[in-house]
Amino acid sequence: MSIDQTVKHRNWEVLQTLLLENDKFIFSTHVQPDADGVGSELGLARYLTSLGKTVHILNPSPLRVNLEFLPINNEIEVYDASLHADLIADSDVFIAFDIGHYDRLLEIGVDLQSIDIPKVSIDHHPGDKSQFDIQYDIPTASSTGILIYDLLNSMDDTANSHLDIAVPLYSAMMSDTGNFRFNNTDPETLMAAANLVAAGVKPYELYVYLYEDLNTPGRLQVIQRLLSELRYECGGRLAWSVINFEDIRPLGAVPDDMNSLSDFIRSIRGVEVGISITQMSGEKVDVSFRSKGKIPINTVAQFFGGGGHAFAAGCHVEGTLENAAESVVKKTLEAIKAWDGNV
Repeated sequence: MSIDQTVKHRNWEVLQTLLLENDKFIFSTHVQPDADGVGSELGLARYLTSLGKTVHILNPSPLRVNLEFLPINNEIEVYDASLHADLIADSDVFIAFDIGHYDRLLEIGVDLQSIDIPKVSIDHHPGDKSQFDIQYDIPTASSTGILIYDLLNSMDDTANSHLDIAVPLYSAMMSDTGNFRFNNTDPETLMAAANLVAAGVKPYELYVYLYEDLNTPGRLQVIQRLLSELRYECGGRLAWSVINFEDIRPLGAVPDDMNSLSDFIRSIRGVEVGISITQMSGEKVDVSFRSKGKIPINTVAQFFGGGGHAFAAGCHVEGTLENAAESVVKKTLEAIKAWDGNV
């Protein structure tokens, strides 16, 4: 099916029609899901379920440990073509949340290309999503969660007052604004968050789930290794670290402990750009970039085939950790120099 519509504003009429006139939906988000993607898909799924519709959430990879509190009753499954092919073929509409780039859907994205149903993207990231029939690309939004909040409010002004919807949407907004600290924390997001708290959300309870419970003993081993490998460039404005997970595994670390390391590096005083360069066994090198809000780094991620926001981005690089680090640091230094030349 081809509707071919890219929406750069909050006109939800086309999507509302699809949601109300169809009954069977498949939802998904990007690989290594975060709270914005997961919270957004759960919020809309729970509303549609309350209308008697059927929603299956099939994500490309498992949830991180700190997100396991969000779904209940097996609401989310990891996509498996051998198990879910018939389910997709029998669905009416597919919606992707917060994916940034179509390739981040992995296998489910490949399989969907041969299925003739409307495909919708709801996102606040730039990136190639030309495979979708309808694209709600709204980069001025603080999060995908605020877009779902707005969509639901336009359909039913009581929807966001239900706690089972309020919790995932608040988690989505909190996650993508850095617990309402980043500059994308606009008045719209704060007012929406206030309404969700009025609906019964407990902010500190969700903060503990999303942030404090990350610090497991294994995670502290990872942080210790990160600090021992930390390198500084450009007078301390750039800091980066390289970690091979196989070096940490014997110390009790699990893959989930490797997340959000670039955020930690960025928090160091004087550092303007932080980069974590990590590798899991048998996988490509994973590179995560974080900037304190002056120097854009998504262009560096894009150079290596990745993407993201101006100040929070990532990519995967072929080859060894050492070679990847050399290439990534060199390109980042070029980006810092170019930015300095333009200010």
